[in-house]
Amino acid sequence: MPHYRSIQALRFVAALLVMAFHLADGNFIVGAVGIDIFFVISGFIMGTIGVGETPSTFLAKRIIRVVPLYWAVTLFLSAVSVLGVFSRITVDPPSLAKSLLFIPYFEAGGDLWPIVPVGWTLNVEMLFYAIFAAGLVLGMPIRFAAASLTLLALAGAVFQPSDAILRQWTTPLLLEFAAGLALATRVQPSGAGKGLAMLGIGVIWAGGLASLGIYDQQFRLLTWGVPAFLIVCGALAIERAGGWPSGLRVLEIGGDASYSLYLLHGIVISLMTKILGTTLTAKVATAMIAIVLALASHRLFERPVGAVLTRFVKARRRAVGNGHAAVTTER
Repeated sequence: MPHYRSIQALRFVAALLVMAFHLADGNFIVGAVGIDIFFVISGFIMGTIGVGETPSTFLAKRIIRVVPLYWAVTLFLSAVSVLGVFSRITVDPPSLAKSLLFIPYFEAGGDLWPIVPVGWTLNVEMLFYAIFAAGLVLGMPIRFAAASLTLLALAGAVFQPSDAILRQWTTPLLLEFAAGLALATRVQPSGAGKGLAMLGIGVIWAGGLASLGIYDQQFRLLTWGVPAFLIVCGALAIERAGGWPSGLRVLEIGGDASYSLYLLHGIVISLMTKILGTTLTAKVATAMIAIVLALASHRLFERPVGAVLTRFVKARRRAVGNGHAAVTTER
């Protein structure tokens, strides 16, 4: 499996941006672009490594990667919300079931958020995985996924569905996965100069619009999607040209813990705000605590649980394979 240092670094940067957005109570609006960067990266990774997998292997790997920590955080928040620790979270059997099964729903405040608020992105991500797996079954994962994502996004734009599932499953953000797929197959720029130019334009685009206060969720593809694509494209071009800085190793290490940071930072912010307050020093301390917790979560939970589940799946496949072989021999 190819290893992209630039992608690893960007994963951590994206998680940091989202955390900064929430630390600033939404006032650091450019932090929202972190989600769009995640989606473009996801499309690129699936288009790079997912195409060579069987549908069952692909889905097993994605489930092992996403589900354990997400379920753990969801169940934790559900448990403590009963005790009144997180009063904003409403938990009942239907919402818990839908959260665990990645089914979109409107929470009490009218937002399309599961029990773990940032989990709405995982609902979209799991849809992408399902579509990509269907493409693997058909033998054309890239084309099928790109076409399906585009059609769903167009349907959402035309029909403007009010149903929670249809609204989230036809979000225009699906096109960011398609853009990532294009990066893996069609759009493959190279050259450090071109890469720096695209990276710079992407950063200036996002930062400039944010500084001017120009942001509308309806035009998110333009405000955050395009710069996210340029940033990922530029970083890849720099790495392909052999110009990726070795001094960014710390960001690459952080990339491994980006998923934990993404899921856990909200809990840390909620708790630390009550303990430390909202001063700049308190926010910096909160961010550092979240990063340390994420690194620990990756090492002590994600990796060992993932290893156990991977061994279990492989053992089951061997058992099934041996069973088929025995039946064939008997015949």
